[in-house]
Amino acid sequence: MITRDTPVEEFIEKPGVIAYCVKNGVSPYSCSGDYPCSLGRLLETAKLADADGFIAGLNDVLQKDAV
Repeated sequence: MITRDTPVEEFIEKPGVIAYCVKNGVSPYSCSGDYPCSLGRLLETAKLADADGFIAGLNDVLQKDAV
């Protein structure tokens, strides 16, 4: 399960993650590659209004791929 404390690099290469991020207006990359911090910090930087909703949706994407 992904939480605010999960490093972005732990899940960025999983199927569906990049599409989900782009669809929701969040870039999981920095100018030097994968975002080097936690998902929580990424969402703070992106000023996402509903971080908890984003994380729940991301976990849904990852769970569907695992089945």
